[in-house]
Amino acid sequence: MTPRPPVRMCARCERTTDAPVLVHEVHAATGPGFNVYACGECAASYPPAVDVLELLELAAAPVRRSPSRLTLRVYKVNSDGDVIEDRGEVEIVADDDDAHRLLSGG
Repeated sequence: MTPRPPVRMCARCERTTDAPVLVHEVHAATGPGFNVYACGECAASYPPAVDVLELLELAAAPVRRSPSRLTLRVYKVNSDGDVIEDRGEVEIVADDDDAHRLLSGG
């Protein structure tokens, strides 16, 4: 007995094909996922498949960030909106740990 060739419907043109190309894997958190297939002609219009494990590795990689910077200018104004006092600039430079401590009140 010869094996039956795979027959799938193209997700783009909705025609059946006996030479399906896997273009996407849909993962589900609460059950089995499914595969999305396209015919040979339509497969070229899909972006390359993304490896989920590569995305997880990228997400876990540490990100180098420059320190956070906040610049404030403090003015006193009168009831007409005229500046009557300029207290100058206050600049706060903090790395992520400092910013976390400032925000958490610690």
